[in-house]
Amino acid sequence: MKKLGRLVFLLFKYALLLVCLAIAPLLIYQQFATEFWFRYWMLIMAPMIAILLLIIWYLVFGNAKVGTRFKRMGFLLLGIVVASFVFRFLFVYDGSTSGGSMPKYKFRFSSTETDEASEVAVVEPETARTDVPVPEGVIDSPRFLGPKGDGVWPDPIASFDFSQNPPEELWRQPIGEGWSSYAVVGGRAITQEQRGDDELVTCYELVSGELLWAHTDPDSRFTKSAEMSVEAVMGGEGPRSTPTVHGQRVFSLGSTGILNCLDLQTGENIWTQNVIADFGAGLPKWGKSAGPLVIEEHNLVVVTGPESSPAPKGKPDTYRGPTLIAFALDSGEPVWEYEGTGASYSSPRLIDLAGETQLVSVNGRNVTGHDPATGDEKWRFDWPGPFPKVGQPIEAGDDRVLVSASYSVGSYLLQIREDEGSWTVEPVWKSTRLKTKFSSAIIHEGIAYALNEGRLTCVNMETGKAIWRAPSGKYGFGQNLLVGDQLLIQAEEGDVAIVETNPEEFVETATVDALSAMTWNTPTLAGRYLLVRNGEEAVCYKLAAKK
Repeated sequence: MKKLGRLVFLLFKYALLLVCLAIAPLLIYQQFATEFWFRYWMLIMAPMIAILLLIIWYLVFGNAKVGTRFKRMGFLLLGIVVASFVFRFLFVYDGSTSGGSMPKYKFRFSSTETDEASEVAVVEPETARTDVPVPEGVIDSPRFLGPKGDGVWPDPIASFDFSQNPPEELWRQPIGEGWSSYAVVGGRAITQEQRGDDELVTCYELVSGELLWAHTDPDSRFTKSAEMSVEAVMGGEGPRSTPTVHGQRVFSLGSTGILNCLDLQTGENIWTQNVIADFGAGLPKWGKSAGPLVIEEHNLVVVTGPESSPAPKGKPDTYRGPTLIAFALDSGEPVWEYEGTGASYSSPRLIDLAGETQLVSVNGRNVTGHDPATGDEKWRFDWPGPFPKVGQPIEAGDDRVLVSASYSVGSYLLQIREDEGSWTVEPVWKSTRLKTKFSSAIIHEGIAYALNEGRLTCVNMETGKAIWRAPSGKYGFGQNLLVGDQLLIQAEEGDVAIVETNPEEFVETATVDALSAMTWNTPTLAGRYLLVRNGEEAVCYKLAAKK
């Protein structure tokens, strides 16, 4: 019996050891198999958990004397503490390695590299070149995500058969930090970027990359303006929003809330508002990112306000600042405000619902529909949760809207109905197979295509169920557009890919080695011109004409 008891003890002891060793790979497998948003962090956390369990196992079952075991573990823990202090002394946190939020560090005492983009001379309005020809093959793309703000170019004039007609690179050059994209009108391409402590709105000649003008908002570096939290640094430096061009005016929203109206020809400032400071609210922890929405019919430009952060000093505890703010196009005077419950990082859009044009906004804790002229709320769908919502609301028929978010929040297909002036909203389905982080879903012929937690996924719009998924991690937390009946995907690592809108299987038809650093910026297609950029460099391609 004594030997049997000894055998049982040994089996139990080493079974626990096997469990300790298996914990890390099992946790990592489970997180990646379910595409959980925390999976990249689990690559760090799971080994740490396993090491802790192994230490406990050794303290309980180790062969050495109890005092020796604890002494050894004491030295081990002391070594870990010392190593941690040395690491913290030598290295500083420098944001994320990817949209998976894995940390990046840099040597604390490394020499500061000169930002090539910051050395470019700023062109003042009075010296701006105005004789900019409109190149052959250009079609205006005056706002974020194209003509309608949904990432769809229904009838492109360019060929995306890159194997037969590779893109012609017109120019490649350094650019300031930021996650802004381009707005293109005529021969001009306008974007936003960081140079030193200043945020800039910059206008380049489309075909040459020559800087035509630059408007500077001095001392507006986001991480200096924001509370220096991990989240602030994780999101990186620079503007997040993309300018909107309307007529001869450029509207831009900086990461610290500065809303500018500029002259398209020269960059001269016409008016400025600050949607954070001027309205007595706190800066969102990830910075302002929504693109300005111009409503020509009502002579308005609409932007989002602060997120649902604590009320600023001097305001009641219930105050959160306006969720949406409308300004007069000509003067910049406030026209209406919608208080709501706090903004998100998505951009408001005009969407036709049940025969009526509405302003639809994905907010911090809900989705709302509004009268564009007054901001009056028509309907609200509660969508609570502390995580940021970035994706655009996408129309999915005459009375349906698709909304999606990351961090396992998932997506909803919403049904909006009107009955004798009363509006209702109900979810048709909820799915965790469509979770977009920095991008938005694309709908084509009843099928949704989206970068679901960094993995391209095809989803049936009737059921919300996944049809197929591309190889894991192929495009990361990049961006996607619909060009005709093909997907144009900007991979997070910098490549540009063309993928069939094929509901049966994943088919990639071409790739272009466009950029070489982390890219969260959305590509801009302007007729036969394709502009891509990140926080380091920008490239302009001219595409072959579609036959």
